Amino acid sequence: MLSDLQISRFNPWWTRSGWEAEDLHLRRLRAAAVQLATPQIDEVELGVPAVHVLRGPRQVGKSTDLKLLILRALDVGAAPRDIVYLSLDLLEGQPPAALVESVNRALELAAGSGESRLLLLDEVTAADRWQGAVKALWDEGQIDRDVIVCTGSSAADLAQGAAERLPGRRGRGRDLLVLPQDFASFARAIDDVAPPAPGLTVAEILTDEGREAIREARVHLPVLQRALERYLLFGGLPAAVVEAAAGYVAPSEEVERILWDSLVKEAQRRGASIAATQALLERLMRSLGSKLSWSRLAREIDVPLGRPRRRTGDRSDPRTVQSYVELLAVNYFALIVYFWKQDSGSGDLTKDKKVYFGDPLLSTITAGRVGLRRDRHAEVENALALALYRRYEPRERRAENMVAPEALHVWGTRRGGEIDFVCGRRGQVDAVEVADWAVLDRRKATAPARALPGRPALVAGRDELDFGKAANIVPAALLLWALSSPSAPGRSSSP
Repeated sequence: MLSDLQISRFNPWWTRSGWEAEDLHLRRLRAAAVQLATPQIDEVELGVPAVHVLRGPRQVGKSTDLKLLILRALDVGAAPRDIVYLSLDLLEGQPPAALVESVNRALELAAGSGESRLLLLDEVTAADRWQGAVKALWDEGQIDRDVIVCTGSSAADLAQGAAERLPGRRGRGRDLLVLPQDFASFARAIDDVAPPAPGLTVAEILTDEGREAIREARVHLPVLQRALERYLLFGGLPAAVVEAAAGYVAPSEEVERILWDSLVKEAQRRGASIAATQALLERLMRSLGSKLSWSRLAREIDVPLGRPRRRTGDRSDPRTVQSYVELLAVNYFALIVYFWKQDSGSGDLTKDKKVYFGDPLLSTITAGRVGLRRDRHAEVENALALALYRRYEPRERRAENMVAPEALHVWGTRRGGEIDFVCGRRGQVDAVEVADWAVLDRRKATAPARALPGRPALVAGRDELDFGKAANIVPAALLLWALSSPSAPGRSSSP
């Protein structure tokens, strides 16, 4: 259970004004070279009882979002003592009762109005069986009139089924996902000449209006291509974007360690050593953009992963390897894309798949740690996989589907070839082929249209822009920009 002193320290606005000048998260935000968009804090309806869950990888800015939400609530007239913030990673490994007791004690100390309050439970997924604790508080009438926002760095609990989703106890609550900044946000952060993104699907790009938007944006292609080179190196974590905007040549060791330590922490929880984690990342990087099987991946990793299985005694069992890669995806470090079953419109979990890094910075870290030569084409494909996941995956499922997306797959043709991505629902799929080479293979450029006749199809090239009958070719930097979410520059709230 959290102590009274800890609870009071978490909530300085109860007793004094000007607290935001000393708040660590807000100080770092003010000191940053660039202010990044945080649309999710505007999606929380203040005054409407609900349980919202804000998920995303560690260090992506969730705690800062909560502090901005506090400022927003105070700005619209909320009483300071009706706002309660708790950092719950301190309760890791403790029973659910510790969470219940900590919340009850915090509400007692706040001594608010008793009307609708704002209760912010940061890193609540660190507490064991946290949903049961929140459910008990709701059922007892302690928080059923409040706005509750929970954050967490994993979707592992969602894999346990509907019982873990607080059925009937969420009100109008929403599942929100905070991922690293997308390409357009990154581009605008490092060069404000970059235009705001339109947020289009492939099908929308191929309308008359979409084609015109792409043609008009072509004048910005040099800026976007320079930004893409930087994006593939830095990725979208806020700390990395700040360094890129400040003109760093490469991410600092400090920023790389933020992501690396977060990943290692999750792997060690499962029993994997640092050496095993590094070996797994190396194999994933070597196969980036290529299909792989769990059995082949298990054979290629020469460092045992975790504890041996009871029956086989084999720590390189394919099921063990699969569980570790899925662990990366559950914690937003990886994206697993399966081949498409056309007859059902779903992924074929029994066949090969492709595994991408959850942020480009992981490629930078892995290459530096194991001495691998970087593959630009594979990294562009990785960036497009992430952009297409954001654009096509159902919003309400994005937080949990990086293990097996519903609306993003690889397409295996009848002749044994493949189309890099098919996106969308059965009967309404769009196709994307990645061909980011200096010299475009014209036959490869026509492959999507030949494989899926009548469906919207694009080829992501290097420099060429051509909307034609046989192929629609768009530079990868322009396509990544067009797929990015539309957003205004700067944070939606300012400390």
